[in-house]
Amino acid sequence: MNNTFNVAQSLAENGIKVYPLSPGSKIPVASSHGEHDATNNPDTIKSWFNYNPNFNLAINLQASGLAVIDLDKHNNTTDGVQNYSKYLLNHGNNYMDSLKTYTELTPRGGVHIFYKLNHDLGNKDIQLMPGVELLTGKVTIAPSFIDKFNKGYIAQYQGYQTLSRENVQPLPDWIIELATEAQQHTTKPAAQGNYQPGQKRWTGRLLDELVHGAPKGDRNNYLTQLTGKMFHVGADSDSIYNLLAFANSNCEPPLPDNEINSIFGSILKKNGGH
Repeated sequence: MNNTFNVAQSLAENGIKVYPLSPGSKIPVASSHGEHDATNNPDTIKSWFNYNPNFNLAINLQASGLAVIDLDKHNNTTDGVQNYSKYLLNHGNNYMDSLKTYTELTPRGGVHIFYKLNHDLGNKDIQLMPGVELLTGKVTIAPSFIDKFNKGYIAQYQGYQTLSRENVQPLPDWIIELATEAQQHTTKPAAQGNYQPGQKRWTGRLLDELVHGAPKGDRNNYLTQLTGKMFHVGADSDSIYNLLAFANSNCEPPLPDNEINSIFGSILKKNGGH
């Protein structure tokens, strides 16, 4: 058994519900149900790591009563760590005190800040500011860091302690207010529905397709074509998977996670991925 299994055991003992990811990725295990398989049952968790000791690990945040502030850095164009730090500094010590909670580093220089959540904010990611999201659905925890080596990745758990109820503070009211405002601002006014400045280019049409969704019967074809287009424009595979999940959320009803994983894996393989 490796260190990730030990982390899973410790989380389960704290009532935190976890589920396995494919080795070296954020993708749920093939034929699994993703976050719907999340559990704190020690026997189930042991069986996962007996089957494959190299599984990555994720938390079902909603089922565990947790939330995460996710600070990302995107190709030197958006620095969530810097944006969030400036925001906290501009609002004084009360806001800075919100950092006194369990925190982990993420693969590309970002940060995950954990909180207890006693409010229903749904289970969708909420963008608070550029590079800063409030996660209430799910999050990768172990490994919290993935190092590139040769042609693959090696997983490392970077926590100096293990997440527990004792080292996580409640989500501050000001973050809840910020999230509520952000959700309200994403509601598109009807008058702006057909506003299209300039000539719509290929990328513009692709962005439109991401939010169109598809009805039952057309979902597989819609998501397969969309995934192929995203690989065609050279997007990062992690970004493609996240955008695919977003596009699926707009379908009626969304496809289950295992079908999304199958679509992603098939197109990834066609484009030379593993």
